[in-house]
Amino acid sequence: MMKNTKSGLLQLLVAITVTITVAMAITTPAAGYNDDYGPYASVNDTYFKELILDIYVDETGKALVMGYVEREDIDSDNLPFLELSEYVYDNDTNQLYAFTNALTCKYGDRWSLNFTTGAYACYTEYHTIFYLPCGVTLGKISCSQGLAHSTAISNDSFIIDIQGCNVESPVTIIEYQQPLDETGGVGIDSGSGFSFGYLSLAIALAALTLALIIAIAISRMKKGGETTRHEGGTTAVKRVVIETTADMLRVMETLTDRERAIVNALLKHNGEMTQADLRYETEIPKSSLTGIIRSLERRKIIIKKERGRMNVIELSDWFLSKGERK
Repeated sequence: MMKNTKSGLLQLLVAITVTITVAMAITTPAAGYNDDYGPYASVNDTYFKELILDIYVDETGKALVMGYVEREDIDSDNLPFLELSEYVYDNDTNQLYAFTNALTCKYGDRWSLNFTTGAYACYTEYHTIFYLPCGVTLGKISCSQGLAHSTAISNDSFIIDIQGCNVESPVTIIEYQQPLDETGGVGIDSGSGFSFGYLSLAIALAALTLALIIAIAISRMKKGGETTRHEGGTTAVKRVVIETTADMLRVMETLTDRERAIVNALLKHNGEMTQADLRYETEIPKSSLTGIIRSLERRKIIIKKERGRMNVIELSDWFLSKGERK
């Protein structure tokens, strides 16, 4: 009887031990896993995200911010200063134009410019350039890990250039002091809330926005035009196309939906388009398009060439050899 009791207790202890072990395995995160980085768990070698901004600050601390911003940053908390800003954002070009006084604060005769991103912001390419009035006395420049800075003076501006690759939640703090004006004040606003420097920024923003609208309108007119006008009237333009053969279709079956969309767009345009036009036609975000083009290049389906300041994407001879021009 004693032997049976000991055997039963031993089995009970083994069962309890196994239960505790399983519970700990379920509730304990895997080694090396950090829940804080959950949003980036799906990032792969084609992930590419940019933030490229020029930030012009006037004597009153107001700033004009313009440059390339991912659409997801506009819709999220990754750029908190936008909550207190007036801005225009173009979805086609990912260009941001913003007025704000949320980047600077003043302590006595000293100013602090604080440019921060959200807690989960992560960029493979990060580049911000700050333009301060030339007469300022520059103080301490603090950058978060992964960022490097340089300074220069050009065109009556004090330039602070901040760059980094694969950075998380980048932060830049620039301390500076304004020169005394003729009345002895330091960077004093006239009270109207609109200085001459700010007026210059407003004019610049208006001109840039107008130029952007005109450029987009012209681009869309060119893309939508199917005919060309001659003195004798209107003559239809004959588009040159590439015949899609069974061999080419077999190659395309191995592609992802976005890769196939790029190849189809190139086929419609005789195998050649600028990268900007390709992005416009496929509606693929710039950050994703860059990685997809690299993938197609590695598979020798397309070739990227530089023509002046433009990138031109062409179907490769290898891919075209599987079909015939028509």
